[in-house]
Amino acid sequence: MKVDVAAISDTGRVREANEDAFLVDRDLFVFAVADGMGGHVAGEIASATAIETVRAGVAGGAGVDVSVKNAHGAIKSKAKSDSELAGMGTTLTAIGFSGDKKLVVAHVGDSRAYVLHQPLDGVASSDTSTELVRITKDHSLVEELVDAGEITEEEANVHPRRSVITRALGIDGEVEVDTYEIPFLKGDRYLLCSDGLTSMVRDEEILEVLRSEKIPNDCARELVSKANQAGGNDNITVMIIDVIDPELVIPDTRAAAVSIPADKAEKPAINKKGRFGFFLRILIPTLIVVGLFFGAYLTAKHFAHQGYFIDEKNGEIVLMEGKYGGVLWWDPELNSETGIEVKNLTSGDKLLVKRHESYSTRKEALDRLEEIRNRQLDPTAIDDSSSESTTTSPSTQNSSRIPPITVTNGSSVSREDL
Repeated sequence: MKVDVAAISDTGRVREANEDAFLVDRDLFVFAVADGMGGHVAGEIASATAIETVRAGVAGGAGVDVSVKNAHGAIKSKAKSDSELAGMGTTLTAIGFSGDKKLVVAHVGDSRAYVLHQPLDGVASSDTSTELVRITKDHSLVEELVDAGEITEEEANVHPRRSVITRALGIDGEVEVDTYEIPFLKGDRYLLCSDGLTSMVRDEEILEVLRSEKIPNDCARELVSKANQAGGNDNITVMIIDVIDPELVIPDTRAAAVSIPADKAEKPAINKKGRFGFFLRILIPTLIVVGLFFGAYLTAKHFAHQGYFIDEKNGEIVLMEGKYGGVLWWDPELNSETGIEVKNLTSGDKLLVKRHESYSTRKEALDRLEEIRNRQLDPTAIDDSSSESTTTSPSTQNSSRIPPITVTNGSSVSREDL
């Protein structure tokens, strides 16, 4: 198989740092886009960790779907080792081979994968019969509200909570990775992108650029430029993959992931200074391990008591302090009773309570509770709060082409830092 690939990542016009990351590895045949969350440093670390873990997993012979799931644990472990990284996470959308050697898109979050079906005699064309298919489904709050029929696509585009995502790598608990089996057809053009593109540029404009720009690098640059012209409110990452030769050949990961043979690796130098030196070599590592365990204990305890979340007790909303579900043997504690009855809430606020929306400070939590209280007293108020939920993965597609979807003006959403 042969592909032509171009990828560009841009900070945008508002953010000071770029928390996006991408992976292009033709030898392993894995391509990915990640959009980090959690602040400048944490977001960058989360997305970079996800990319590194996916590549290492595929190089080790794992499928891209399994490697994406492993990235979830890798980010969580790194966050636990440093309190400043607590709460970091990332989206990830990747193309590669699954464990059963099928070409798939693996997806978590609201970064997206599209495919533009092209005529067999050309990669890019102005032919209006070409189809733009959105392969992935956003794991976002507004997507769930649209699916439930509570808001329209147009309303989703301007919804005050449109930046909330409901699934990400690195967030507490387990993660479900959506996988979509894809056909690899000559002339097809795949687009992987972060929401920095889709929140700024509508699908019909994306389609126009994908049709008109024949060279992948020019296509990627034009899409980034359009996102910046529209405001550039977020980091923008765009990857274009053109299928030149569709014959699928499973990569030899042993050849692609070159490593140094054990017999050729440098051996560490050890100075032997009698029994005292031997004692020090035992004592120092032991003290380091003990120190690490003690530091991990203090870090976990501090982490367990950070933050607040909304819960329900005896039919009323309460404010809890700590992490929902607890951390190790530290359970969350009751912070405040509100007297707000759940039965009087709007549907959106009931979702918020059901999903235990969390806040980093008590003031943020109290402000949100006050909004809920006001909405409860004023039935004409607009319900702009909601929560996260799990979206059922779309079924694996077995046809030679993925069915087309209708391109609309309201299909893009963005995501705020968790």
